[in-house]
Amino acid sequence: FLLTAIKTAELHLQCRLYSSSWRKPRQVTMLTHCSDRLHSGKHFPVPKSLLDCAMVQPYVHNCLVTLHEGRHVYQFCIFFKWHCRLRTNPLLSSINHIFQGDAVIMRMGASTGSVVNM
Repeated sequence: FLLTAIKTAELHLQCRLYSSSWRKPRQVTMLTHCSDRLHSGKHFPVPKSLLDCAMVQPYVHNCLVTLHEGRHVYQFCIFFKWHCRLRTNPLLSSINHIFQGDAVIMRMGASTGSVVNM
């Protein structure tokens, strides 16, 4: 019985990181795995590569947001950690709501249905 490992293609895509350690959001790159070796297929992000505190919260939440601006429609994928034991994030908090954790925003491609560069 011979088991062979299939190496997936990897690509780094631009995204915006809202870290509780920073005073403003930053453009960073996130590791993504590609469904084919030519990078033309779907991209599967690895948000754990950017979000800290795996001991407090080992899993990452995600949601899709659709923004309608006139005739244009934009879609974003948001990955975040949110837990009462994580540090308060002043970038995502307001007077009425305290957000504890970090968030990463990636843009979804209109035709691909997958994450693309911001």
